[in-house]
Amino acid sequence: MKNQRSIGVNAGLNMIRTACQVIFPLITFPYVSRVLHVENIGIYNFCQSVISYFSLLAGLGISTYAIREGARYRDDEEKMSLFASEVFSINFISTVLSYLILGACILLIPRFGQYSKIMAALSISIIFTLVGSEWIFQIYEDYKYITIRGILFQCISLILMFAFVKNSSDLFAYVWITIISISGANILNAISRRKYCKIRLVINAKVLTHLSPILVLFATTVATTIYTNADTTMLGFLSGNKSVGLYSVSTKIYTIVKQMLAAIIIVSIPRLSAYLGEKKIDDFNKTANQILNALVVIVVPAMVGMVALSRNIVFIIAGQEYVDANISLKILSVALFFSIFSWFYTSCILIPYRSENKVLMATIVAALVNIGLNFILIPTFHQNAAAFTTVIAELLSMVITWWYGRKYFKVSFLKKDIGSVAIGCMAIWIICSMTEKYISSVLISTFFSVIASVVAYMLVLLIMKNQAVKLVLEILHVKK
Repeated sequence: MKNQRSIGVNAGLNMIRTACQVIFPLITFPYVSRVLHVENIGIYNFCQSVISYFSLLAGLGISTYAIREGARYRDDEEKMSLFASEVFSINFISTVLSYLILGACILLIPRFGQYSKIMAALSISIIFTLVGSEWIFQIYEDYKYITIRGILFQCISLILMFAFVKNSSDLFAYVWITIISISGANILNAISRRKYCKIRLVINAKVLTHLSPILVLFATTVATTIYTNADTTMLGFLSGNKSVGLYSVSTKIYTIVKQMLAAIIIVSIPRLSAYLGEKKIDDFNKTANQILNALVVIVVPAMVGMVALSRNIVFIIAGQEYVDANISLKILSVALFFSIFSWFYTSCILIPYRSENKVLMATIVAALVNIGLNFILIPTFHQNAAAFTTVIAELLSMVITWWYGRKYFKVSFLKKDIGSVAIGCMAIWIICSMTEKYISSVLISTFFSVIASVVAYMLVLLIMKNQAVKLVLEILHVKK
């Protein structure tokens, strides 16, 4: 593999991109919500939620499959072009099918027909996702291009937002601006992807061989979507709007942190799949252990910090009215640990080893347990029950994926590395507790706690010579 960028640098770039995807909505939403008002925001969110289901159908499990399999061909342009064309052709068919079903729904369902123009406009993102084929750039680990391009179009959409969305009649302008934000990058993709491979529509027998694993990955995505949304839906039915409101705050914070940490995993999939394709098992195991060690170093202190600062975090993000959400956030912080390591075994071990059936089984088991426990516990414990059932579901998923993944991958940890993380986390807890006690300002105490905790934790790792420090420093763009 030529000119391959460091996984640490890729992870850093992907974390920056993920951070921007989080930050930009935080900037625009307060402005847009005040300008467009509740009713128009409700219309937009309703239409966007509907289109998201058709985007899911159009996408199938194609992106994950293409990244895994395509990484095995990326040093052979001819094979890569044929593979990409076959996968693209499946994506084209699924996209056409998605549009046909969407069109039928708009014609047959009056509420859809009422907002047909907005839905039609938002659906443009589906076809641009097809044309953009982002998975090609992920196969070649071109995260520099992905990050710069993404930030560019987010900046353009931000400028357009303040220029053209000025009153409640500008809903349609807002719709088109979000399309530019989402789809503009895909227009560039359609041009830039030519340097890697040539894509055309093909129909051959091999296309069908891709279909089975793609559908399994699609089923996994659907199962995951159902069980991640089940908590909020069931809270609405079994507890009430207040519980939903509180839980939505804690899950939003939890999801943001989870996405940031998962950026490390996402960038590793092409490299690991490529190693397996080239039968470089030693390189695979070495890289997977580096990633796992880095995750331990980052996820465990993140979990401890979220538990220690949960009340302050909720207060800063949502205000005094939502402070009761801090308990469910503490519980979800524990789920973060299980979730990230389940994700590791899923994306870095089982999927590269083509064991997507095991991933589907783990997801279904976790979903059924999550939903069953919600029925039992939510009426009594409300949003805290929903958080607790998420912990149990993520724990189950982690155990199952670890059980199947252990035959492919052996974990390599040094006792002193575990010790350094434990001591560092104790330092974080002490700093957060003491700061909260002696500094009355929530904002100042939280800021000081985070900065002091990061410094103290990194010093502990450096002094105790933790193995993963090199990769973590690389992620943070610091040379050791």
